[in-house]
Amino acid sequence: MATQTFDNVWYLPDENRWRDMNLLAFRDAGKLIAGEDSLEFRGKKEKVVIANVRHISYGKQGRDFVNNWVRIEYGDAPTISTAFFADGSLLGWGGIFGGTKRILAAVQHLAK
Repeated sequence: MATQTFDNVWYLPDENRWRDMNLLAFRDAGKLIAGEDSLEFRGKKEKVVIANVRHISYGKQGRDFVNNWVRIEYGDAPTISTAFFADGSLLGWGGIFGGTKRILAAVQHLAK
């Protein structure tokens, strides 16, 4: 499988709930690189490497009722981590036009 890169991706380390009082739908924005056996997110604030993917799902999350997100559960038990990704292009409208589904298609091979 060839590496795929997505240049304008939104990232959340956990669900964005109303009570968290976050004004933005995302925590960081940057580049997502989908490799053969892992993902790497290179944001403006942080870098996250995701390996040992356990489950991938697609749908709404938290208070963002407009965009669908790719939810990835990863890591080893008992510490399972979660990451959410969405297409952030076109001021967030890129996901509505199929960008987040393209991210989903690029990462589905990682689920065990």
